[in-house]
Amino acid sequence: MTLPLFGAAVVPTVLVLWYFLARDANPEPRGVLWRTFWLGVATTIPAGLAEVAEAQLLEPAQLGPLGASLGSAFLGAALCEELLKFCVVYYYCARQPAFDEPMDGIVYGVTASLGFATLENILYVADNGMGVAVVRALLAVPGHACYGAIMGYFVALSRFGPRERRRANLALSLAVPMALHGAYDAPLFLLSQPNGGADAALPWLWVPVAVVVLGWRYTVRRVRELAAAQIGPAAAVAEVEVVRSPGSRRVVRWIQLGSGALLAGWGGLVSLAIAAAVALDTVQPEEVAPLAVGTAVVGLLPLAVGLLLFRKGLARPTMARPTMQPLSSV
Repeated sequence: MTLPLFGAAVVPTVLVLWYFLARDANPEPRGVLWRTFWLGVATTIPAGLAEVAEAQLLEPAQLGPLGASLGSAFLGAALCEELLKFCVVYYYCARQPAFDEPMDGIVYGVTASLGFATLENILYVADNGMGVAVVRALLAVPGHACYGAIMGYFVALSRFGPRERRRANLALSLAVPMALHGAYDAPLFLLSQPNGGADAALPWLWVPVAVVVLGWRYTVRRVRELAAAQIGPAAAVAEVEVVRSPGSRRVVRWIQLGSGALLAGWGGLVSLAIAAAVALDTVQPEEVAPLAVGTAVVGLLPLAVGLLLFRKGLARPTMARPTMQPLSSV
């Protein structure tokens, strides 16, 4: 796998994870985050073995293209992968002392899910090249982030919400990501099936896009909701009025995030490609000076501008203000 392909596989997950970590007003311990990420990476091994076993059990010849695709999507990919991520979030993260507020569920859920997505991305991109890297950066990586965020949100509700809803929220923490994940994968698996699978899949290729868009929209709303709850201790403020940033400002922030990610990704890939060429001694001595200037103009400069734009888009707006005097002054 070349260095640019490796960058194309890893950079999207890093940027998406950065977005969610920046939303957390009370950052989590780095050690716990790193262990959560690597546990997410480790889940790819049992998930891959389980999916191979599922493929052996479900015979496409008996089930037909549609049945085989639905089985692989919901029983193979969705059930195996989301169940393993749930084990990381529920049995490791939720038992950490740092898991002390609802927003933590989203942070740890996304971290575990993107740990899985990072290694999965590397494997897919190594086999299929830059075209798959672009498609996965736009759909698969945000999709995995949504599945993890929604899982973590309901795990947090089961811990911090009403006790009578604890089991229901735990069930939703697994059922909702599984449903979204399976719906995303099913048309894509059908597309790869022989005997007319591609023709049958074409009318349904909008479903993966819809899953990511709707999942991302739901996730962003939950992030805003829980971030607003992090304003301060309940004892200090009797009531909090959430102040949303104007719609135009939110559009500008999303433009900054999107354009920043594209520029940073382009600049990083160009810089990595040139660095690889230099390391492999494929550059002639007379080409070194022009290459250095070119690297600065088309590689390092877009990388720096992209990171600045992305960071600016991450800037947290004023989300709330107290509407009453502190209780101690009443």
